[in-house]
Amino acid sequence: MKRIDTQLGTLILGDIVCPKRLKSELRGLELLCSIVNSTPIWSLEMGSEKPFIISNDNGPTILIDVFESIRKKICEGDPHITVYMSQRPVCILRDSDIVDTPSTDSLVSLVLLGIAGWPYDSTPKTLREKSLTSSHGKIENFGQLLESDHNQMQSALHLHQEGFTHAGLSVLAQMARRLYVCRCWHFDKIRLALQPILENFTDAEVQTYIQHPDEETDVLFLAP
Repeated sequence: MKRIDTQLGTLILGDIVCPKRLKSELRGLELLCSIVNSTPIWSLEMGSEKPFIISNDNGPTILIDVFESIRKKICEGDPHITVYMSQRPVCILRDSDIVDTPSTDSLVSLVLLGIAGWPYDSTPKTLREKSLTSSHGKIENFGQLLESDHNQMQSALHLHQEGFTHAGLSVLAQMARRLYVCRCWHFDKIRLALQPILENFTDAEVQTYIQHPDEETDVLFLAP
């Protein structure tokens, strides 16, 4: 058995592991943890033998088994991620077009769905109960985010992860301008929606972008 030290503890895998796949999963794990730590919608539960990500919003509690999702993908080639709703397992199969990507990519997508308020059209059918309940919950600031917003947030995170900081911030600014112009969102609401993603960028990176923005108005949404 291979024992891999991670920021969430020791990940135990089989003896035969593809180094490239493992590296991708561990890299995605860093991104996943940074997002969870930057939002009150999710938290890390470290009290058991394995780490879990748990939802803190309205409706049924969502529990994500991070290590089991990684283990199944690396060791068994299983594209399902391990998720529970109200302590009951739910089946979540990743899109057939992205089954070769790390399981942590899918976990990032699920976490972003929670931040977005579980939009009905984007939430997996097995979690629709969560979507319907959350739409009447207290976290109103995220309830109106659409699938296109969710996709842009994920694109910004992946661009940042790959080292394209300027491009990532540009994507966020494009999203902010659309929210302001097309959907009449207030500045404060836009900043609140962007905050969990902007937490992944350093102040220096944001300041560098603001000095040379793609659009002059970007500073209105990205400036601290």
